[in-house]
Amino acid sequence: MPKLYIFIYTISLVLGLNLIYSCNSTPSDPNQQKPNNTVNSNQKTDTLASTLPKASWRNPVMSPMGANVARVIRGYYLVGDFDKMLQFVIVPPCYTRKQIEYILRKSTWGYEIKVNNLQWMEDSTFILNVRTNRQNTVDAEQYVGRIINDTAKLFLFPEKENLFPYYGDEDLEDPCQLKDLLDKIYFAFDKTTILPKSTTALSALVNYLTYNPSLNAHFIGHSSAEGSKAYNKALSEGRAKAICDYLIKHGISKNRLTYEGKGDTQPLAMNDTETNKSLNRRVELVLSKNTNIEER
Repeated sequence: MPKLYIFIYTISLVLGLNLIYSCNSTPSDPNQQKPNNTVNSNQKTDTLASTLPKASWRNPVMSPMGANVARVIRGYYLVGDFDKMLQFVIVPPCYTRKQIEYILRKSTWGYEIKVNNLQWMEDSTFILNVRTNRQNTVDAEQYVGRIINDTAKLFLFPEKENLFPYYGDEDLEDPCQLKDLLDKIYFAFDKTTILPKSTTALSALVNYLTYNPSLNAHFIGHSSAEGSKAYNKALSEGRAKAICDYLIKHGISKNRLTYEGKGDTQPLAMNDTETNKSLNRRVELVLSKNTNIEER
């Protein structure tokens, strides 16, 4: 074959491959009608939102590697490469990188997943329908994501047991609101007694669980390193229980609430300064799906 024909043939192949990649990553018809339902009308929209049509599910879930974004995130999570994983994740702004890595390390998320459908929203968010397979049991979940700078990313919920499942009735700002409430629950020094200045935060927590009956709440108490291991575990457990007792007293079903104490075994910082010790004295919240809805 003459060299000129080889050159033209090679150029044609390159252009053809680029065209395929572009079609897989960009919606084809900017005038196609968009669906009316939204995840959260208060979310800030991207500049891309005004031109996004209802597209086939392949468009937003494709990563630069060619695999769907949920599979890419899971792969990096399983090998502990959080730097690459978080490139495809939307993290609530109220969490530090150190806090997110702490949550990722202790999470059990990572079961087998397969994306099988997608629904576009009006604000450039999308819902992924995901088939899960864990312990030989097949189930279904939904994840929510957005297109940011031409990259599909999934929202991470640090307070949830499995990090990514979206139940459909949450506000995407919930993670920071819940973290702020927990940070405003105060205890008497070295005691399990909740201080009166915590009432506003606790009342808001009652309201949240009342209006989100699809969620169960698990509270985990932590302490700094002063005292014995046994004492610290009892103190941290007692503080988590005190929050549950308050919620039950104000109308939340005890069947939706559980608690435990970890003592000083999972510090966020070194126990070398009072500031760091105060970070380690905390109560964490883990939310999971409530299959027996009892209240509204």
